[in-house]
Amino acid sequence: MNYQFINITQQQGIAYIQLVDSKTQNEWHAPFIQELRDIAIYLRDATNIKVVVVGSSADEFSIGSRLPAISEEDVPQQYQTVSLATDVLELWAKLPYPIIIAIHGQCTSLAFSFACIADIRIIAEDVQFAVPELAYGLVPAGGITQRLPRLIGKGAAMNVLLGQSTVDAQEAMALGLATTQVPREELWQTACTEGLRLSELSTLSLQYTKECLYRGSELPFEQGLRLELDVYLLLQTSRDRMEGVEAFLEKRKPQFIGE
Repeated sequence: MNYQFINITQQQGIAYIQLVDSKTQNEWHAPFIQELRDIAIYLRDATNIKVVVVGSSADEFSIGSRLPAISEEDVPQQYQTVSLATDVLELWAKLPYPIIIAIHGQCTSLAFSFACIADIRIIAEDVQFAVPELAYGLVPAGGITQRLPRLIGKGAAMNVLLGQSTVDAQEAMALGLATTQVPREELWQTACTEGLRLSELSTLSLQYTKECLYRGSELPFEQGLRLELDVYLLLQTSRDRMEGVEAFLEKRKPQFIGE
């Protein structure tokens, strides 16, 4: 399934998504964002997806939105683009599947916001995260002011957002922004291998674990514990749970069916 700026293929329950707009280095203009929206809706409604792997075939992962000096007449259009991007990122954030993003080169502005919705971020040694909006008198958008503090802590996020400095691979690993760093030539294959590993697990376990992590983090601690316990009890009666037990006893690889 190919769009103009993004390619998507599926295999063994994994959706592989490649940002392919090399001409603009995957700029977040309105048509690009609309394709991301269409893909998010497709993934949301799909019944045969277990894991999503995202990468880029361009020299940079994505430069995000361009932020030139604009005239007063351009302000409404820029606002509409950022508003659309924020809505699209929320669609992606609500997908029930684990999302792995492989990031190299520049990951700037709205692309940085996109990286924050991933569950697993794998980076190359040349990665550069940046938030340039403040230099143009703007506030960082796309939800990054809310998601980045939840990833790396409020103090570290404040330093990244206000510091106006580029976060390189070493700092990204130290901050916990990335989970794995590999040479650039190994980046996509590493992400795909991790996707394949996750796809072999129970769909129910993957989705409910993600729900406990994200939904539970927004609840009071006691309610988060109750959610975890309720989900644990729910999965005790699933067919995947029974298959896991039988596979362990029979010393074989489990064949989960998502039920």
